[in-house]
Amino acid sequence: MSASSPAIHQKKPKTISGPFLVCVVLAICIWGGNWPVMKYGSQYIPPLWFAASRFVSAALLSFAIAAAIGKLRLPRREEWPVVLGVGILQMGLFTALVTGALHFVMPGRASLIAYATSIWVVPGAALVLKQRLSGQQRLATVFSYIGMAIVVMPALLHADLHGMIGYLMLGAASLSWAINILQIKSTKGVKLDFDLLPWQTLVAAVPLTILAFAVDGAPTFLAESHSWYVIAYTGPLATALTFLIVLQMTQRLSPVTVSVCMLGVPVVGITLSSFIFGETLSADLLMGVALICLGLLIPALPRMSWRRSPAVS
Repeated sequence: MSASSPAIHQKKPKTISGPFLVCVVLAICIWGGNWPVMKYGSQYIPPLWFAASRFVSAALLSFAIAAAIGKLRLPRREEWPVVLGVGILQMGLFTALVTGALHFVMPGRASLIAYATSIWVVPGAALVLKQRLSGQQRLATVFSYIGMAIVVMPALLHADLHGMIGYLMLGAASLSWAINILQIKSTKGVKLDFDLLPWQTLVAAVPLTILAFAVDGAPTFLAESHSWYVIAYTGPLATALTFLIVLQMTQRLSPVTVSVCMLGVPVVGITLSSFIFGETLSADLLMGVALICLGLLIPALPRMSWRRSPAVS
């Protein structure tokens, strides 16, 4: 529904409940912690198998839970585009690109680049959702771009070929998620409830598993016991549970607000990475984070309540 529709002004804005806010904070903390876990697991699990095992385990768990609570059903015809979009873009492609990039880039800086979806979402909202960008949003986009340049450029200047490939993969991952956010916001009448999660994880798991077998061969890493701990965190916890919360956020909140919330993920990731891997919180990284924070907060501050914004719904 567009911002010009009179019907939207007749509806009382829905507030976000306290329990859901707690779930949002929990999801941010779990995903922030997932970056050091992925970096640790990437040392002995091939990237494609890492992504595949994450979604295979999440699919098995979500199918079992859906069957147990009587919510296992086939998606309806109008739901399949969203199921495919989430499974391919936000789950499969994003995770595969990020996992591969972690072989070349430290998790703190990597998480900041991957979750800076606003640099794509803000201009995309104007083109795809026909949202008119205000002066604040234009200024916010400029700050975001400058912040990303400060984070990425010094690293690129000192990076070898593998490092440059890693940063390109992270940028592509961010774009992939941004496209899916815009797809979800432009799709009306589809609720992203638990009913669809098993199929979304299955859509991600099947092509990733096929690619993993073709590229990396059999999953011999499963013989090592510590790999199961990594998979348990990245699959059932950081996927089956957390994706459901984040997809609800994407559907309930404006793209700008989602980007503000997701900024917490790299903050947690950077903090944990500095403790676990000794990643240096350099001046360029801190300055880039500050500018990206400013870029994300500028358009959101006037309506920084947990409500839907008519301008971007």
